[in-house]
Amino acid sequence: MYAREIVSEGLHSLDLSDSGERAIVRMHEYNVNQLPVTDGDKYIGIINMDEIVALRHLNDPLRDLQVQLKRPYVHEDAHFFEVMKAAIEYGVKVVPVLSADEKYIGLITAESCMRVFATQQSVMVEGGIIELSIPVKDFQLSEIARIVESNNATILTYYSHIDQANSTVEVTIKLNTSELSAIIAAFERYQYEVKGVYNDENYNEDVKDNYDALMKYLDV
Repeated sequence: MYAREIVSEGLHSLDLSDSGERAIVRMHEYNVNQLPVTDGDKYIGIINMDEIVALRHLNDPLRDLQVQLKRPYVHEDAHFFEVMKAAIEYGVKVVPVLSADEKYIGLITAESCMRVFATQQSVMVEGGIIELSIPVKDFQLSEIARIVESNNATILTYYSHIDQANSTVEVTIKLNTSELSAIIAAFERYQYEVKGVYNDENYNEDVKDNYDALMKYLDV
């Protein structure tokens, strides 16, 4: 799951021209205490309630703030685990998402991350991970499943997204086995590009670390 797929709908950034009062009202409406600040589609940083109160007058625009704002963000093609990492590193509950050319797209909240994590419980099941890159014209999930099943394995879950620039489909599959050598060889025999391989031990350790990060992020 990638950042662009979990941008929170209906939550808008603040603009440098917005007053402190307007910023506080919007935070109450969204039930958050932090929001991104933008200047058009240019991302400026994250502002919190304490920083807004530091304005000399609440009807002053945010551009009058005399503080350096934190600038946490991820790019739109970042995995959602990277969203959690950014949140932990910067100590924020909302993470802005930027395009490849650094334009502001939207934000991701803690609740969004929790919903995504809840849909990915199969990542906690033992097994290995294979990442494939396939030309769009050649992509057939049934063929991928056939190759896996012919090697006595099962796909537990998969994620995919289209790389428009390269006209490829990037596919990540989680299998019910960590014995991946024969499966990798089969994919290569059928001329699939294997971009990454994660065995059970390495992947589950990453999952544990990311799960712990998510719990800290949500203050659970």
